[in-house]
Amino acid sequence: MNRVIALVITLMVIVFFIAVGALGLFVYQEYTKPGQSADSIQTGQTMAQGDQQELSKLRLLKSGVVNLIMLYGQVTDISDSIITLSFNQSNLSFTLSPNANIYFVDTSSATQKQTPGKVSDIKTGENIQVGAQLTPDNQLVGYSVLIVK
Repeated sequence: MNRVIALVITLMVIVFFIAVGALGLFVYQEYTKPGQSADSIQTGQTMAQGDQQELSKLRLLKSGVVNLIMLYGQVTDISDSIITLSFNQSNLSFTLSPNANIYFVDTSSATQKQTPGKVSDIKTGENIQVGAQLTPDNQLVGYSVLIVK
């Protein structure tokens, strides 16, 4: 009888360890989805696939191949050298370079003549097109502004 009890207890312990091991494996698989490593789980630096794609886009924009980023929208705010644009319910702010070239563009004429302008010519409510670059510290800096008339 003692042997039967010992055998039952031993089997219960073995089943318990197998169940705990299977549970641990299941939890590990849930936390290490594709694109994540066990090391990133341990450090708490997991990154969703969408975030990885956004990071890839940011790296592309910062590459030496991309020379200029074109921005377009309506000026909704001007604060010192920071201008906020709005287009299709999206907002974006950029810093205007002190050396920025500013021009008026008359879109009503066939030639779309450009005339020089000044920073003070940029007003809230106007549509502008901006040639910008992404700096190493992830800031957009505008170097060329076309005020669309």
